[in-house]
Amino acid sequence: MSKNFNLDWMQNVGQETDYEPLPEFQRPEDEWQKQRLGMITGSNFGKLVKTDRKGGYVLSSGKVADDLIYKIAWMRLLRQGAISDGLGRLSVNSASMTHGNDFEPLAVQYYEERTGNKVKYVQSFVEYDEWIGGTPDGYVDDDGIIEVKCPWNGGNHLQSILEQKVYNPEYVYQIQGYLWITDRKWCDFITYDPDLIDELQLNIIRVERDDNMIAGISEVMDQVKQRIQEIINQIEKP
Repeated sequence: MSKNFNLDWMQNVGQETDYEPLPEFQRPEDEWQKQRLGMITGSNFGKLVKTDRKGGYVLSSGKVADDLIYKIAWMRLLRQGAISDGLGRLSVNSASMTHGNDFEPLAVQYYEERTGNKVKYVQSFVEYDEWIGGTPDGYVDDDGIIEVKCPWNGGNHLQSILEQKVYNPEYVYQIQGYLWITDRKWCDFITYDPDLIDELQLNIIRVERDDNMIAGISEVMDQVKQRIQEIINQIEKP
């Protein structure tokens, strides 16, 4: 592998190739934001759930979780207001996000080459219920999904290689959340760094479904739903 890559393979969408047909990786931002507006998404789980001293799962009491709950409540209210203007305020971009978006397709291509797995790209928002959903990076066969990270901080990639574990605890909750809402059994956590030598660019960690953690996430999400609804009721109260 080399960072001097050629993405001509992406131009064969819809033709018979060695890869599953891929839609555009960049989803129409407004449409995607509308689908997930006011939803508790997979990337939120790690900010809302924490383990207690007994090894159970509880709602985080920190400011990050509190701010996020208020933000989701605002987004649900936004559905009734100026959606187009509000969506513009939700659009966030950064060098690290651009880096991840730019290199994710290549990471998946190399994953397919290394493992022989064929990844199905749906790239659509999955609604578990009217409150909870998420967008897995891809599906493998009937039981698997993938989660791809191209970390801006290259040290995170090295940590994944050496420790062979998911380097950010929030991503563990995200992965288990996606396994929950998709009813799948495993996830390949992929990290990719295009600036290293070929042998070090790609790392894959298999994460198995953890029904105990999923049950904990589900219980905490019930509390989050209740808290969000309380905020909305207070705001809408005449």
